[in-house]
Amino acid sequence: MSALLRPRPLLLILAALLLAGCGFHLRRSAQLTPALQHLHLEISGGGALQRRLATALRLSGVTLEPATGPGIATLRVPVNAFRTQALTLTGFARVSEYSVHYDVQFEVVGADGRLLVPLQAIHMSRSFTFDQTQVIGSAGQQEQIQRSLVDDMTQAILMRLQKQGYGVAGQAAGAAAGGHR
Repeated sequence: MSALLRPRPLLLILAALLLAGCGFHLRRSAQLTPALQHLHLEISGGGALQRRLATALRLSGVTLEPATGPGIATLRVPVNAFRTQALTLTGFARVSEYSVHYDVQFEVVGADGRLLVPLQAIHMSRSFTFDQTQVIGSAGQQEQIQRSLVDDMTQAILMRLQKQGYGVAGQAAGAAAGGHR
């Protein structure tokens, strides 16, 4: 192997330092509290969020249960919705830029019926331009944006579960419904 093709240790170290310095980090599995180790998912609309969240939870060591029961907490997602909004119009009253919005609300109820993580709302959005001459490409672009938002939403939920899972609210789920949030 020639000297030019051989990796140089100094270059590898420099590349690693540059990646670490720019904020790039590999996504890790979340460290969740023992109260969340057996979890049942109830996700409105199911779909991509349910699949990606289930995979991420399994990678974090969580056992997903098909139904609620003794020793099983429940992650409820009553809101899981995309919407599209027109942002700009061309001179011919045609939309040239859209924004895709993704809204999710979730809460976690413990096996004993106590609220472990109170209802939280997460909103994410991305904008994209629409080209009338490339309608198929624009539809694909919107799907790609939605997939990206679902991936980001999955990570956001996991990080909130990790952060808030240790500070258990401790109130009964029924009592929380009547209180202020």
